[in-house]
Formats: sequence, C-alpha cells, structure tokens
Amino acid sequence: MRKSERQMLIKQIVLNHEVSTQDDLLERLHEKGIKATQATISRDIKELNLIKSASSDGGVKYILYQNNQVSMEEKLSSTIKSVVTGITHVEFINIVKTIPGNAHVIGALVDDIHYPEIVGTVAGNDTIMLVSKTKEEAEKVYHHFDNLLEELDQ
Repeated sequence: MRKSERQMLIKQIVLNHEVSTQDDLLERLHEKGIKATQATISRDIKELNLIKSASSDGGVKYILYQNNQVSMEEKLSSTIKSVVTGITHVEFINIVKTIPGNAHVIGALVDDIHYPEIVGTVAGNDTIMLVSKTKEEAEKVYHHFDNLLEELDQ
C-alpha cells in the first residue's frame, strides 16, 4: 500500500473511531490488512497533523488538526488553547504541561516560529521545556503563553 493510501485510511479511522494510542491505530490498520510499524505510524501522525484531544469517556483520542490556512503563530495559539494545561516559569526555563501525547506538537510549532527569546525546546509526552538565555527572556515567554491560556478562561 502506498503512503498516501495508508494516510487516507488513517484519517478515516481517526474520524470514525476513538483511537487513543498508536497501538490502537496499528490494530485498526491490521484489522484492515495493512501492515505498518510503530515508527511509520508515528511519522504518519506527525505528517497528518493528528493531535490528542479529550474523548467522550474522559480519556484522550487522536483528532485531525485541520487549521492549515492560518499562520504558525495562530496555529500555536489555537493548539495551546486546545492542549496546554499549565505553564510554570523557573529562572530561565518555562515548563509547559499538555494533555498526554501533545508536547511534541507545541515543541515543533515553537521551533518552527523561531522565537528569539527561546534558544531550545525539549518535548516529551506531556511536558515541554522552553529554554531561554536569560531570566528576562524566559519571563517574556511565560507571559506570552500565560496570556494565551488566560484568553481561554475568559
């Protein structure tokens, strides 16, 4: 099966079923006779802009992020409002917490925007570390992210 066909099938699966993990997605693909590796599925998830969102049972599920007609800043803002649960400022570092499985999305967007106040990012499953050169630059980053989160609460 070609990559484009596999990715179209992945979109259909995510739109029609609550898929919460890569293993769930692999299982659904195997049920349809498609053999793929976890690494392949991981790349597909990134290329398809799949993010995790709250599911009806209180867990998380993959959804298709379809806001491709906006600037990177708007995409970051929208994603922060969707998946970030909190931010903590510590000296020259900001720690951003997300719902599970979404830290890499925020990290990649921040990297793509090239904020001058951020010299590097490290993203795990639900945590991103944003590193700045100075405490002042880190405070500026903190206020930017915190303001986006406050807009959500209003």
